[in-house]
Order: sequence, then C-alpha cells, then structure tokens
Amino acid sequence: MRITRRDLLRAALVIAAWSVLLAAAAAARILIGEEYGWPAPEVLELRAQRLAIGSAVGAALAASGVMLQALLRNPLASPYVLGLSSGATLGVFARGLLPILGGASLIEFGADHTAAVIGAVAVMAVVYALGQKRGRIDPLGLLLVGVIINSINGAAIMFISYLAPHFQRGHMTLWLLGYFNENAAWTEIAVVASVTLAGVAAAAWLGPATDVATLSSVEAHGLGLRIHRLRIALFVLAGILTAGSVMLAGPIGFVGLVCPHLVRLSLGPRHRPLVIGSA
Repeated sequence: MRITRRDLLRAALVIAAWSVLLAAAAAARILIGEEYGWPAPEVLELRAQRLAIGSAVGAALAASGVMLQALLRNPLASPYVLGLSSGATLGVFARGLLPILGGASLIEFGADHTAAVIGAVAVMAVVYALGQKRGRIDPLGLLLVGVIINSINGAAIMFISYLAPHFQRGHMTLWLLGYFNENAAWTEIAVVASVTLAGVAAAAWLGPATDVATLSSVEAHGLGLRIHRLRIALFVLAGILTAGSVMLAGPIGFVGLVCPHLVRLSLGPRHRPLVIGSA
C-alpha cells in the first residue's frame, strides 16, 4: 500500500500535537505545586530527575511493546510476556539476598541497576536459545518459552521474598510496585536515555521492514526480507530497552501493552510512525 502525502502530513501533525502535550506535561511536572516564584533548586532537581526517569522509561517500554507485538504477531504482547521484566526483578532480588547467604564478595560490583541488567540479559539469552525452531526464531515458540520463564521467575521472586529478612521486604515490595529510583545518578539516567533514544531510532529505521514482516513468512521472503535477522534485531532491541527501564524504575506494567494500541487508533498500523508516536 502506497504512502500518500496526506498520510505523512497526518502522522506529522498527530506526533507534533503529542509532542506539545508532552512539553506541557513536563512543564507542569516542574512548576505545579509552587504558589510563589520558581521552585527551590533542590526541589527543581528532584522533579527534573523524576521527569527524566519517567520519560526515558515510558519511551523505552512503549517502543519495546511495538517491537514485541510485531515480532510475536500478538496484540497482547508486551515487555512482560517474554520474562524480561521479571528477569530483571529476579536479578535485583537475588542480589539483595546474596549477602545474607555469605556471598557479599561476589556482588561488590552489583548495585540494583547492574543486577537488573544482568537478570534481563540472562533471561533474554535463555528465551532466545530455547525459542528457536530449526535454528531460526519461531514467534510461537518464543512466546511459549517466555510465558514459562516468566512463571518460573515469578515463583523464584516469591521464594526469595519469603526467605528475605523483614527489613528487606519493604524495599522488595517497593521494587515490585515500580518506582522512580531516587538513588539513580544523572549519569545512569543519561545512559538509559541515550540507549532509549538510539533504540527508538533503530526501531523507526526498521519500520518499513517490520511492516513487511507482518505478512506471512512466505510473502515476506518473496519480497526479499531477511525475516530471521529482523526478528533477532527486534528481540535484542526490545530486551535492551526493557532492561534499561527496569534498571531505573522497576517493573512498570501496562505502558508497553497499551501505548502501541492507542497510537494505532490515531496513526494506523505503519511501524515507523507507530514507534515514534508510542515513544
């Protein structure tokens, strides 16, 4: 289906309108709550930090949702469905329990954000290894393996919560709820934001190929698409973005599922504007 100039203009106007709303929401997040004048410097820094984390995490999860829904050909797909979020959470919980078991020396390097990345990457490797058929990624196999790994991670998280001492359970519960980590340094936020921006740009660049990938495998191959390479790229990009979001804010739900569908109502199914609009 040919893209008309009218389609491009409509997509640009809708994305521009959302960008204005985003800028207005950011300004409100900084200024609302002050009756007189500009917020105090420490208040301004705290609000700016929360705003930066929320923007980076929201964009990462929304773009991940678009890629996973295209990869799995499933409208209910989200960063949770492959166990990536639960893997990152399991990494954080295991890191918190190791010192109690005498393994503190093993994790001196491992702050929560490092443990989250390790957990997500480990799950991504396992799901990729098991979710193949004849040496190629199989969307159905990937989905089934992800659901199984997600259930195993959930059971392990509950078991670790049971073993943890009372003084740690509050932090674990807070992490499970998802929260903006007040201990995150600006350098960490900048790294995640940069990775998110690069991931969204890469996903947008792959948009036309992703459109073709929504056809049957035979049709996609007939049009010259190397669908196996595209699936690997989408899977890795979604995993990296999800790991970065969990690193900063814990397992935030719903964003990766609902944002792509809201954008489709306004922009249609084409993946390049869909990725940009969702982010």
